[in-house]
Amino acid sequence: MNGPAMSAWRAAGRISRFRIGLFWLSFVQLTAWNSTMLLIGWLLQQLFDALSDSARAGFGAYEIVAALAAAEITRLAVMWAGVVRARCWQHMRGLLRLNLLHAQMRSGGPEAGTPATSSGEAVSRFRDDVDDFLAFVESALNAASKVVLVVGSMLIMLSIEPVIAVAAVLPLVAVVVVTRMASRRLRAARVAYRQSSGAVTALLGEIFGAVLAVKSADAGDHVVRQLALLNERRRDAGLRDQLVTQLLGRFNQMTVDLSVGVVLLLAAPAMHRGDFTVGDLALFVSYTSTLVWVPYYVGQVLSRRRQADVAIDRLTTLLPPSAPDALVAHRRPPDPRPPALSAPSAAPALERLTVCGLTAVHPASGRGVHDVSLTLERGTFTVVTGPAGAGKTTLLRALLGLLPAQAGTVWWNGVVVEDRAEFLVPPRSAYVPQVPRLFSESLRDNLLLGHVDDSGLAPAVRTAALDRDVASMPDGLHTEVGARGVRLSGGQVQRAAVARALVRRPALLVLDDVSSALDVETERRLWDRLLAETGRTLLVVSHRPATIARADQVIRLDDGRVLPGSGRPAPTECLEAAR
Repeated sequence: MNGPAMSAWRAAGRISRFRIGLFWLSFVQLTAWNSTMLLIGWLLQQLFDALSDSARAGFGAYEIVAALAAAEITRLAVMWAGVVRARCWQHMRGLLRLNLLHAQMRSGGPEAGTPATSSGEAVSRFRDDVDDFLAFVESALNAASKVVLVVGSMLIMLSIEPVIAVAAVLPLVAVVVVTRMASRRLRAARVAYRQSSGAVTALLGEIFGAVLAVKSADAGDHVVRQLALLNERRRDAGLRDQLVTQLLGRFNQMTVDLSVGVVLLLAAPAMHRGDFTVGDLALFVSYTSTLVWVPYYVGQVLSRRRQADVAIDRLTTLLPPSAPDALVAHRRPPDPRPPALSAPSAAPALERLTVCGLTAVHPASGRGVHDVSLTLERGTFTVVTGPAGAGKTTLLRALLGLLPAQAGTVWWNGVVVEDRAEFLVPPRSAYVPQVPRLFSESLRDNLLLGHVDDSGLAPAVRTAALDRDVASMPDGLHTEVGARGVRLSGGQVQRAAVARALVRRPALLVLDDVSSALDVETERRLWDRLLAETGRTLLVVSHRPATIARADQVIRLDDGRVLPGSGRPAPTECLEAAR
């Protein structure tokens, strides 16, 4: 877990204040539903006393039956009012997922979360762990709403027969003790089940994203066997989780049945002594049949609290390291209407970008870049090249803050960039990765990605050398590209990603081997158009000799280090920092 721990109770308290009106209406509805049992039990007492000619009966049988019918109708009406609770839980569920998505989509800053290990694992946490936590909140609200029923029932039964009343609440002690004893095993079982479920979801996501690779390698059987193995592990973990949960639930139910028997057993002598009327017995049976379920609900809260702690731990790992409370931060849902068009913001003029002593190493492999320094002047074309595994992509991503760096400083026009991931975004900088991703939408939507100002769309398409391709498409920019851009060629996907970056009019354009799928003529046309626009600074990874020949500066990497004689002398900022 990143940052300070946040208990399930604390998180539940915070989220209950979101849409607090609906939350209290839900509580009132549940309380009214439970409180009607007090009235029904009392009416049953009056009815049976009237039928047995007991002196306690104060009403006629017909009047009491009519009152019972009215009470049941009221109870049904209160039950239908439960739609308020459903709406309340939907708001809470939406808030949790919106907060998680907000943290995952942030480029940097204090609200940026830690990326999940895989998209499948993220989906598992967004879906299952959110539901586990809300199940705890709902069970806690349900148990709290029974306070009126417990207090009212106990006061009435104590006034009639104290010994039997005390016996009705004794199972609560046993439920609390047993649940506390089983809490550690319950938590361990839930952690194992959620981890195994996340592994299955992650593999499914990888499979659907690499269907062509699996088919071309004739590896379908191996992939299916691996999925079957993970499913077996998930099944075993799920069975253990369900076994512990069901055993605890069965124990709670057993205490309920036992309590009913004890109450009835103790009532028999009282009736023989004449201290109990038939109406009293009916009242006790009515109250006990509902009251003895309270320990079950209390036990459910205690067990779900352990599961909610696991869910909170897993969800918090997706949040900013220093702000675990961001999970339950109150925010309004985004306005579905597009914002009004406004004048595009001009990119801040980049005069000089300086990188000093940048070191970024992957913890698992130990590979990366070491002590890299470079300078990018405005309007220049810099190419980073080197053998496979030299650290080219790592250099670009660490510079942009997309990977954590162990050392190094970046200056923008002589000012230190404190948070690179937050600062180096459009319109200051735009990045096109080696393997671009497109959404299953139209080409136009993929290029704009919600950008309301489309005045730069046509120039971006032309500069990216995509204009001829768009002209040949049946629906032009409105052509659906399919899942991950499957209806486009590899070169078209790369140029579409370049156009998407250009729409934002970035001052610094960072491209990671985006011409690898292009033929010689298309590549030449792409660089001609990119370099024709003065004032834009280009930082590019490439192996192509023709591209390297165009560069104003070539940085050669090998084993994560800049080769001697490569690039330019150490920047002035680096020399001053070294002093």
